[in-house]
Amino acid sequence: MNLLKKAFAEAFGTCVLTLVACGVAVFSNGNLVATSLGFGLVIVAMAYSIGNISGCHINPAVSLAMAIRKEITWKEFGVYCASQFIGAFVGTMLLAAFTRQFDALGGNEISVVLYNHETLELDAWSYMGAFLIEVLLTCIFVFAIIGVTDKKFGNGKLGGIVIGLALTLVHLIGIGFTGTSVNPARGFSAAICQLFAGDNTTSASQVWIWVLAPFAGGALATVVYSLFFEKKACDDQAETLETVETKE
Repeated sequence: MNLLKKAFAEAFGTCVLTLVACGVAVFSNGNLVATSLGFGLVIVAMAYSIGNISGCHINPAVSLAMAIRKEITWKEFGVYCASQFIGAFVGTMLLAAFTRQFDALGGNEISVVLYNHETLELDAWSYMGAFLIEVLLTCIFVFAIIGVTDKKFGNGKLGGIVIGLALTLVHLIGIGFTGTSVNPARGFSAAICQLFAGDNTTSASQVWIWVLAPFAGGALATVVYSLFFEKKACDDQAETLETVETKE
């Protein structure tokens, strides 16, 4: 029953994220500041409402990082991911119902900034660049989550605000390149709905970026945090113990 409550919380939170934040993107015509704040504020609201139930991951990349760090079990990871994808799809479908169209639902697309400047077309670097940008943005976002929720530092009460600001930050820089996915569930659901509208270009040929890159970024964040910060914490603890033993 406890896992069922967590699953429902994750589905509900991801649905709200997709409906509200992507809705802001649609109704503001992709305004940079409005869209970035939309995603950030939804995270803050959900963190303080469902955070005590499921941890408020509402993002498979975050759940992957938490599973690697053994904050959740791999069984919970599977349930969380399934719930997040379902929630994102429901949220996107609700947005489609409200707007009565499927072709503009706040989905991701490689920006012209990454096009070949000579041919004005997508080339290998366009896809590679978009993938790397999504990996780095997700890494920054998940890294902030790991740091602020690390129980050793006791910053849990500030977690929702910090995480919301981190998501706002990565959207501010990323929207001009890829629209900023950093969330496999959100990126996948929008692409599938765009496919319903006949948008085979972004949904069929680019969706792998919006799904795989965030997972890679989430995993990378755990590696970076573990190598540079948890190792230092262990070293500091060892030095403290050594000092105590020396005094004795």
